[in-house]
Amino acid sequence: MATATIKYYPVCNGDCSLLTLTDNTTIMVDCNIRESSKGDSDETQFDVKADLLQSIQRRESKPFVDVFVLTHGDKDHCLGYTKNFYQGDPLKYDKTNLEAQEIIMDEIWFSPMIQEIHSNDEEDNVQQEVMRRVALHLKGDPNSNKPGNRILIIGYDGNDSFQKLNHLRKIPGNIITSFNQKEQTLFSVFLHAPFKEQLYDEEKTKNSASIVFQARFKQSPADTNFSCLAMFGGDADHYSWCIIQTKTEQSNNHINQQALNWDLFLAPHHCSWTYFNDCPQKDNPTPKDSSLAILDYKRLNAKVIASSKAILDNDDNPPHHQAKKQYVNKVGSVKFLNTETHIVKKKTPQPIVFEVTAQGPVPPKITEGSAIGAGAAGLGAINKVSGYGAR
Repeated sequence: MATATIKYYPVCNGDCSLLTLTDNTTIMVDCNIRESSKGDSDETQFDVKADLLQSIQRRESKPFVDVFVLTHGDKDHCLGYTKNFYQGDPLKYDKTNLEAQEIIMDEIWFSPMIQEIHSNDEEDNVQQEVMRRVALHLKGDPNSNKPGNRILIIGYDGNDSFQKLNHLRKIPGNIITSFNQKEQTLFSVFLHAPFKEQLYDEEKTKNSASIVFQARFKQSPADTNFSCLAMFGGDADHYSWCIIQTKTEQSNNHINQQALNWDLFLAPHHCSWTYFNDCPQKDNPTPKDSSLAILDYKRLNAKVIASSKAILDNDDNPPHHQAKKQYVNKVGSVKFLNTETHIVKKKTPQPIVFEVTAQGPVPPKITEGSAIGAGAAGLGAINKVSGYGAR
């Protein structure tokens, strides 16, 4: 049985993560594939597409991810979607699509709340593909549940057409154990957000309506404890995290009580101050109690990952240097990791990778001759900005 892994790609200010389960099921959370990163034209950018093609499975030579999760529609979370992912009837995937190595998304998770707020072509194309799949399910098409047509609705909406698909809906507080119609016994997701309250907030933004979830890994189906807990929250702001804290702590369900614990915390909005308080930071210098409280749910050897450019003490935000200081106060400098400064060799940032073990998430062992460019880099990289090696 393979070892489950979590991989955070270096994409400057953006999010792009890949979870690989023990049966090789792959779950992609957001995408950010820059055209300039492809090939060897720019050694300062990691080639995400090449690594993806080496990391995911193929079916009849066609590359696919089991699940694609779009936390929200900002361009830095769906950049490169149009050129790198297949859109349309999977039965029509042809030689041209294969030559372009377009990746099929067997199942898409989407929130109708963020579908209602549009700002870029990439997001529009995601919605077009989602609505193509919705139409198949609404009319009961016999192919609607085939790979490449599957959908899962995350959270609430004000659109009557989605109400007819409640059997495909998951809401905050739900625990999801099936991924691409494969039941998992060693992995699950606890869904935290978005909430119904956010649907009727006239000032809601895509950030505040981000999908937030906790990825849960076990070593054995009978285990009552989790060997790794990883938190993903898109660009969710402190308002959202306050609701998450309140609702979770008020739950009487023991399983739900574990839903705030974490070993790995992907810093929301690329290490932005918005997780701690409103911006600008100088006008709102005090972190919210709820944001600090969630960080206190960290477990032994917990780490924060900032998917952002190098974090400098300047006004070019995000990332926010003051936000980094708050995270470092909680986990220590060695356990605060920045994707853009995770450099193993030359100038190219490498993915931050963890293997899920009985001792928790650990960096993979890099043996002589390992393919670093294929994502073998764990925490052995040198952080050139802060000057320490992650240990």
